[in-house]
Amino acid sequence: MDALQSVVSSLWHSVSFWKAAAVFFAVLNLKTLPIVWHIRVYRYFFKHGYLITPAVEQPPRPSTEILKPVSIYSRAPIMELDFNMHKSNSTYFSDLDVSRTALMSNIVVKGAALLEKRLEAQGKKGFLGFILGSVYTSFKREIPAYAKYEVKSHVASFDQKWIYIVTYFLKPGKGSKTDPEALKKRLYAVSISRYVLKKGRYTVPPKDVFEAAGYTPFVDPVTANGASTGVENGHANGAAQRKETAEAPRDEWDRLKEEIDRGLTVVEPFIEQEEKLMEDYVHKMGRPGFA
Repeated sequence: MDALQSVVSSLWHSVSFWKAAAVFFAVLNLKTLPIVWHIRVYRYFFKHGYLITPAVEQPPRPSTEILKPVSIYSRAPIMELDFNMHKSNSTYFSDLDVSRTALMSNIVVKGAALLEKRLEAQGKKGFLGFILGSVYTSFKREIPAYAKYEVKSHVASFDQKWIYIVTYFLKPGKGSKTDPEALKKRLYAVSISRYVLKKGRYTVPPKDVFEAAGYTPFVDPVTANGASTGVENGHANGAAQRKETAEAPRDEWDRLKEEIDRGLTVVEPFIEQEEKLMEDYVHKMGRPGFA
């Protein structure tokens, strides 16, 4: 017993032991260390060509490719756990930052320089950047300590201002795609986010963002005609866009519109709820005890 106490006492006073313990703890919680979040987020910008892609026309790509999901994988270290030893609800949002960045960088970064050039030619000044408007998250199941999980994000819909992104936190594994109950058991949480792209104070329509990255068509090929203007098509180069749109396959447009319309019906309650919350906020702030 005395020998054990002597060993424990020696370790307790050993600087090397505490250094090793600190390093071990840091390794176990690598994703929560200072600057690591910034590395996790910004590496996707540079991975897809941020600052090195010139302001040139991008190779045309089917517009339905913006609907493809992008996944990242992570684990819940000690510093992300709550008192129930599960991933804390507040830490889901840092993973959402990384997942949404991975998705949007994959879609739009290569067209960013061209878009900025077009906007500046229209007299739009200021910094070009995506701004997160709001996030809604529904938690379904707990993520255990150090359990691996998948964060899958996709563009659900967009309108004249907002891009709506739906994100799933999933238990890894393919499983059955036809068994609804098995699919539900994989789901840890689901989130709805909305982004707006700003050039200074100017709100950039999402359609312009996608077109600059090479995705086409973003107007109905049947209704597009030689009378269309660049402004109507959401494109700085009207003639080039008319030609490109007219040659795009109609079924591509139909598939895109079907999915975007369907996605809009999914996020509409979220949009309406935000408006109700704002109305209620204004109402409550006029009552005693709130203002």
